[in-house]
Amino acid sequence: MAISNELSSEIAAAILVEKKSPKELNQLKDVILRVHSTLQKMSEDERTARAEDRNKRGSSEKAGST
Repeated sequence: MAISNELSSEIAAAILVEKKSPKELNQLKDVILRVHSTLQKMSEDERTARAEDRNKRGSSEKAGST
């Protein structure tokens, strides 16, 4: 999740560097939140996939050692 937080912060900083109207800032806030949520979801999915892969490899190694 640290990567998603860092990327979201970088994206937010890049977007908000220019002066914007309050309406534009509110719209950009929504975009930033969606990006952050998507990055978090991708991180969670990757973490789950790696754990499942480790479990599969561990099970096949145990099965092969008998």
